[in-house]
Amino acid sequence: MITAFIFDMDGVVCNNIPFHKKAWIKFMKHYGFIYSKKFFDTQINGKTNKEILTKLFGKNISREKINKYASEKEKFYRQIYSPDIKPLPGLITFLKKLKKQKHQIALATSAPAENVKFVLEKTKTKKYFSKIVDAKNLKHGKPHPEIFLKTAKKLNTKPANCVVFEDSMLGVKAGKRAGMKVIGILSTCSKKELHLADKFAKNFVKIPQLSL
Repeated sequence: MITAFIFDMDGVVCNNIPFHKKAWIKFMKHYGFIYSKKFFDTQINGKTNKEILTKLFGKNISREKINKYASEKEKFYRQIYSPDIKPLPGLITFLKKLKKQKHQIALATSAPAENVKFVLEKTKTKKYFSKIVDAKNLKHGKPHPEIFLKTAKKLNTKPANCVVFEDSMLGVKAGKRAGMKVIGILSTCSKKELHLADKFAKNFVKIPQLSL
């Protein structure tokens, strides 16, 4: 029985992935790295900044450097996205419906706390999420299931009772590895790329039946 709904943030609450890409392209170019779609899909989208920066600069990068580089990249992302940010179509109506039905609703994201605050304030969605898990709570990025297992624990529910909304390949894998049902939100990737998801939706205007 589905009792809890877990939302990824980037690409699910809002369609911000193109702006993250722009920020990473600028950051990587500045530091002499070559950006590619494959690198973004497999090494960035769904990963924590610590994991991404360690991949770029090597495992010996200091915590101070990680914090410096992450702050630089995220500050640029928030600057370029601020004028355009808005929730994904149908999201607010869907969240209101879930809350009215007294379902548990949580946010599970690999993003840093500063970005979570930025997105939830700008989209006016913070009040809908009873629990939030972000990068500071994580040791492993997606596709590791840690983020969703921790969220289920915070909700005091079994993974099998949870539905995850995800837009990335790594996120879908993480949800499935956690033993949850996954609806692939097609804001970032295609059905083919998210083929492991149980069902698909373009946005939240028309969500498929959740008796999965």
